[in-house]
Amino acid sequence: MKDIDSLLALVREDMDRVEQMLMSAIDTPVELLNGICRHILGSGGKRIRPLILLLSARFCGYRGASHIPLACVLEYIHTATLLHDDVIDHAEMRRGLSSAHTLWGNQATILAGDYFFSRAFSLAVGVGDVRILEVISQAAQRLAEAETFQVEKTGDPLTTEQEYFYIIENKTASLMEAAARASAILGGLGQPQQQLLADYGRNLGIAFQIMDDVLDYQASEKDLGKTIGKDLQEGCMTLPLIAALARGSSKEKTVIAGLMDNRQWQSKDIAAVREFIEKYRGTDYAVTCAREKINAGLAALASFEAGELKTALVDLAGYVLDRSS
Repeated sequence: MKDIDSLLALVREDMDRVEQMLMSAIDTPVELLNGICRHILGSGGKRIRPLILLLSARFCGYRGASHIPLACVLEYIHTATLLHDDVIDHAEMRRGLSSAHTLWGNQATILAGDYFFSRAFSLAVGVGDVRILEVISQAAQRLAEAETFQVEKTGDPLTTEQEYFYIIENKTASLMEAAARASAILGGLGQPQQQLLADYGRNLGIAFQIMDDVLDYQASEKDLGKTIGKDLQEGCMTLPLIAALARGSSKEKTVIAGLMDNRQWQSKDIAAVREFIEKYRGTDYAVTCAREKINAGLAALASFEAGELKTALVDLAGYVLDRSS
């Protein structure tokens, strides 16, 4: 498995162009917006959605220039959701830095998220392909629906595994699926091959979110760039906890439900929940589910011709499964 830097190196020139456009296309005479936009974009991030699109576009034989603004479109939509999420969740950190709403307030941060959405769709329209615009708009709609459903399920210890997968498939995986499908459209692939690339992107996205949820219980705060146990404190029911609750005793379930309802988390409470999850191998179960999704994604690539770029897509799947931050 290659690390993320090795994969980025394969599309370094394209990614550099994406980074330049991310900053230039968001420029606005409103200085408050500029400050927020540059803060969140400059804080880094893995650029996993642009990376999927850039690698997939080359894999599909695309030789034009539309993949650059489309990569920005996906990153802008993702960034908009981060800004809105941090306001909703009262998050104090994002990528190791102070979150935007702690610096500029909720109102300005929400409006900055709206601005990212508007710029994303402006760039998408500029590409001039209604098929790709439809893919992106559908992904954005699914994302908004899943975000709202997640709010509805906040702190609900009865959240099912099926409901969890609905949330992450539509919230996280929708943009990764859109990245892969849009690349196939750019490359002129037929509908069956478009669907296979979309299947790869969707399964990769599901696995990515599962592993993100695992890391919320296992990683160090320095590596993760956000508060450990953040999901728990925000009432997010993720797969490690859902799996452990399905196996725990009635007494243990009652205790966990009480903590989720009270929402006054102490460090000892978070430690107790992490111990509960490990007792019932909740993270192990989640990792197994992520591996199954990765295998499904790789199976979707099986019929494509071997080569360096197919290997890169396989390596990207390996990175998603084995990453530590």
